[in-house]
Amino acid sequence: MDLYFETNKYELFDDWHQNKIKQAFTQKLQQQAQIEKTHLPKLLSREDLKIRWQMNSR
Repeated sequence: MDLYFETNKYELFDDWHQNKIKQAFTQKLQQQAQIEKTHLPKLLSREDLKIRWQMNSR
C-alpha cells in the first residue's frame, strides 16, 4: 500500500474514529520507521569519543 494522503483525506483527517485506512497507514508508517531505525548511525557517547581520540585532558 502506498501512502496517498490526498486520496484518503476524509478517512485520515476528518473522520475522528479509528478505521481501516488509519490502521493501514499506521502500520505502514511503523514499518518504515523500523527500517529507518536499522540504518541510523551509531551515536558515540562522550566517553567513547575520549577513548577513540585518546583525549585525557578534560
